[in-house]
Amino acid sequence: MNFGKKAADSGNKILVVIAVVIGVMIGLMFNTRRPARAMEEGESLQEKMNEVMRLVERHYVDSVDGDSLSERLVSVMLNELDPHSAYLTAAEAEASDEMMRGNFEGVGLTLRREGDTTFISGVIAGGPSDGLGLLPGDIIWSVDEVQVSGVKMSADSVVRLLRGPRRTTVDVGVRHYGDKGEATHHKIRRDVISHNTLLYSDMLDDTTGYMILAAFSSSSHEEFHYALQELVERGMRNLIFDLRGNSGGSLEAAVGIANEMLPAGSLIVYTQGAHQRRHDIVARRGGLFTKGRVMVMVDEGSASASEVVSGALQDNDRAMIVGRRTFGKGLVQQEYGLSDGASLMLTVARYYTPSGRSIQRPYSAGTDEYYQDYLTQLMEESYADNPTMRITDSTPYYTTGGRVVYGGGGIFPDRLIGYRHDPTYVYYNRLSAKHIPSRVAFDEVKRHGGEWLKRYPTLESFCEHFELSERVIERMVAMGEKEGVARDAKGLQAQKRMIRTLLKAYIAESLYGQQAFYRVYLTQDEDLRQARAIMKEK
Repeated sequence: MNFGKKAADSGNKILVVIAVVIGVMIGLMFNTRRPARAMEEGESLQEKMNEVMRLVERHYVDSVDGDSLSERLVSVMLNELDPHSAYLTAAEAEASDEMMRGNFEGVGLTLRREGDTTFISGVIAGGPSDGLGLLPGDIIWSVDEVQVSGVKMSADSVVRLLRGPRRTTVDVGVRHYGDKGEATHHKIRRDVISHNTLLYSDMLDDTTGYMILAAFSSSSHEEFHYALQELVERGMRNLIFDLRGNSGGSLEAAVGIANEMLPAGSLIVYTQGAHQRRHDIVARRGGLFTKGRVMVMVDEGSASASEVVSGALQDNDRAMIVGRRTFGKGLVQQEYGLSDGASLMLTVARYYTPSGRSIQRPYSAGTDEYYQDYLTQLMEESYADNPTMRITDSTPYYTTGGRVVYGGGGIFPDRLIGYRHDPTYVYYNRLSAKHIPSRVAFDEVKRHGGEWLKRYPTLESFCEHFELSERVIERMVAMGEKEGVARDAKGLQAQKRMIRTLLKAYIAESLYGQQAFYRVYLTQDEDLRQARAIMKEK
């Protein structure tokens, strides 16, 4: 089953909301794709659709692409059912499957396309390209003798050339940044590359562990289990589990993760639909962290599988939920494979938290109104001086300890961490909305990445000794001015520490990998600071 950060570069609220809506549309899904089914004779819907298509193809004023029209008709029909049933083309279905698997077959490089040039933005540790001398900022000039830089080509096209079945070999021509000579060719043997959903895991202090999960894929429970085991061995007694911006994924992964923190026999979630009897899912024996304190961080981008975990822990009085109200997606999709490789994501059930809550927001007015209502609600809450959360279902539900909780529009946090109303953030947000900090940071990596890796061979030495020069800040300001973000001296001064940290975090990510970003950035995460303060209250 399937349900379905960087917080640092979120940009303004509208852009964040749009990104959240796109992510949530993936929805909550069953993991396995059902095989294609032959349509039965006598099905009236099929007959009517076929009849309409025949009339259009024979009599419409212009020529018609029948396949394209069919896809659009299916999409419109599904859109009338609910906001999360959807039609996926073959390419979209493959991308969805890859996301759910949590891995892909390739060469172990992360790429960045700027203009007509393909850069290496990172080398995945332990992957096929590790140890070949490739550096962040290097230019990929060719793939199997096909030129991919200095020509018009999409980033997706370059990725398709690099990917392929494991154990096959690809010839990659690479130039170090600034070199004008011939490309150096590397024969790279493709392999399975894990796409980790657990972005970061570490101890914040002697007793408090912290984890960020970006999505729920087939590998997420295993990632969580081993990281949890390591933290427990290091003396963790308190866990802060960060699900901010996590829009969902696999129900099985959500159940497995909740199981690690709930006593055996606890109800985790149940599903039910017109064609599905109620199905209860309960915690089994063997959870690694069933007694220590747990806090879950959520926000408006936490949806679906994130809400399953949050609701299970909240209703069982096992965790304190802090942050902002979650998205409110309580529908479960099943993926049905179609004969041409496309897929139908069809809502087949609702899920309910242990107290009986459905946290699905109303959608009877249609999909457009569904998302518009979400945007309106979010803007009201974000601009209110004393934010309150609108309750769309006033029916009281009760946790195992007798506390009242509500459904009908997301998981309501036990402790609210509101939006920051600080006008000095406007400049920072405008720069971030245009991805200027990340672009400037990568420009620095292109010029100095190799030198920095020699000077700071470990992330620890980088974190301790690397200092960002004022020149880089001025380059960022200048790039902002060039792209319509006027210099704001007051905003720059007020948020210079945050900006420096963000730039350093992006540089660390290119040099040392994904977890390095959070190792640096979290030192300036105000919501996390508040969550830690709340954790210390009891």
